[in-house]
Amino acid sequence: MDVLRYTENSEASRIRPKHILNLNTDEKLEFLASFDRVFSDIDGVAWNLTSSIPRAVEGYQALLEAGKTLNFISNNSVRSPSEYERKFKDIGLEVDLDALVHPAKSILQYLKHINFKGLIYVIATERVKDMLREAGYDIIDGPTKIIKESFSDLARNVFGDEPVRAVIIDVDFNLSSPKLIRAHVFLRHPDCILIEGATDKLLPVGNDLDIIGPGPFAQVLAGSSKKHLITLGKPGKELGEMLVKNFEIEETKRVLMIGDMLEQDIGFGRQCGFQTLAVLSGGCKLQDLERETIRDNIPDYYADSIADFIEFMNDLNKSNV
Repeated sequence: MDVLRYTENSEASRIRPKHILNLNTDEKLEFLASFDRVFSDIDGVAWNLTSSIPRAVEGYQALLEAGKTLNFISNNSVRSPSEYERKFKDIGLEVDLDALVHPAKSILQYLKHINFKGLIYVIATERVKDMLREAGYDIIDGPTKIIKESFSDLARNVFGDEPVRAVIIDVDFNLSSPKLIRAHVFLRHPDCILIEGATDKLLPVGNDLDIIGPGPFAQVLAGSSKKHLITLGKPGKELGEMLVKNFEIEETKRVLMIGDMLEQDIGFGRQCGFQTLAVLSGGCKLQDLERETIRDNIPDYYADSIADFIEFMNDLNKSNV
């Protein structure tokens, strides 16, 4: 376990996240007693792109046995909620779908909350589109074909009189300039709202490899249209308000947010008033913590992985012998 280092002239130099296994017995007891509910990210915490995090299930079980309520919250809508449920079963963890916070589920709840009735233009995966259709919403998408390099052909594919009153943008592996242009055209209507799911600027897909996420494209639409971006993925304010209401959270400080992304997970947790713990098993490495200077992205605690809670609880059990 490494000790975090910060330069003395940095504002962050006064903020030193503590590794949970470096806490003394009294500090461990105080930390464990300070939260009742855990919100855990999934990718990079429970598993990575190609494999599970070693002993992650045992780490979660240690928290459950300590009496903590466990919920999972993901920005990844490439998997449907039912696919997440099967994936959890595959690694040996039973997770009720009600305990899973998923971008499409949050978007659907928001649309229901505002009693939305209009046509929706969607830039997202087919799974998200299917969930919207199954919930009874009318959607359109595209264009999906290659546009000739002429303004006349572009115009034929992006201009129309469809009464779109909401644009939704999330992960779309087939995102294109014409799709963004078409979304911008719809957003010119004063009653058309803009909703985003995942906010990630970068998506980790392997060791030291990441790709551009949907976040920058959502910002392009927000900037070009001057619309308020309703954010229902981490670290969205609207999502945070939804969670506090859905789970009837009375004291936000008694919630622990665990994640592997500093802006999406830790920033989200701090914005909500939760305690925060970063794990180094996914998109965040020790050097990322050391370099971080944005106060809201620096966690209260950190661990090598969720599996550290196994040793954490064993240490406390030994101290009680």
